[in-house]
Amino acid sequence: MLYLYARVSTDKQENGREAQVSRLQQWVADKGLSVDGVYLDEDVSAFSVSLPDRPAGKQLWDVLAPGDTVLMTKIDRGFRRWADAAVTHARWKDLGVSLRFTDMDFDLSTPQGELFFSQIVAFSQYESRMHGQRKREVYANKRQSGLPYNQLRPFGWLSVKGKSGRLESWQPCLAEQELGRRVVAMRKQGMTCSKIALVLCHEGLRKPVRKKGSSGYYHVNDVFLLERAAKAGYPKLPRGFWLAPDYAQKLDAMRCHGLPL
Repeated sequence: MLYLYARVSTDKQENGREAQVSRLQQWVADKGLSVDGVYLDEDVSAFSVSLPDRPAGKQLWDVLAPGDTVLMTKIDRGFRRWADAAVTHARWKDLGVSLRFTDMDFDLSTPQGELFFSQIVAFSQYESRMHGQRKREVYANKRQSGLPYNQLRPFGWLSVKGKSGRLESWQPCLAEQELGRRVVAMRKQGMTCSKIALVLCHEGLRKPVRKKGSSGYYHVNDVFLLERAAKAGYPKLPRGFWLAPDYAQKLDAMRCHGLPL
């Protein structure tokens, strides 16, 4: 049996569904073979999620039998972490399953092929880690400069996009800031976050920015975080900041060091 596997990205045309499937099917046609199954994982990180833990990857693992072959376009479409690649290769080798790639059709059953495979995966893992490190550095610099760092806005603020579509600044969301002050007052009256969330829902109050397919209502956790942000004066900090048990101490330390809030 010959199975095709692709990990597709919706934001990159060269790694999109049609591009990868087309290359895989062309390789199969050139070899005069037939396909027994196609498995596609969409927008799943190969660095964070191992192949057998991905939706389509798990389905592929479940159907494999001795003598089967799995075909991918590139190594990094299947693996971006050495541990995942090593475990998969070892288990498939023991099972009698072959792994091949359209762009580098080397023999993984040979020592040379295994060495080359391990080197490519190692470089893919290094690339992913460096990319993550660069993103963290960029976000940290933007946070320290008081600039928007991602699409998830702080409570009480709205992001402003420039002509290029990139986030450029924050503007106060007066309606949400007033709602936060109201939440603080209700909490002082002894109301629980769940009760407040229910009241806001009955009043039809929703977030100023809503995800596609979301109702946009303030849930219990939103009320909890909104209260903390309101008490602090709505600093431009990520929502995860307010989840920390020691957020108040961290906030004081930032103020002492004159860091932008």
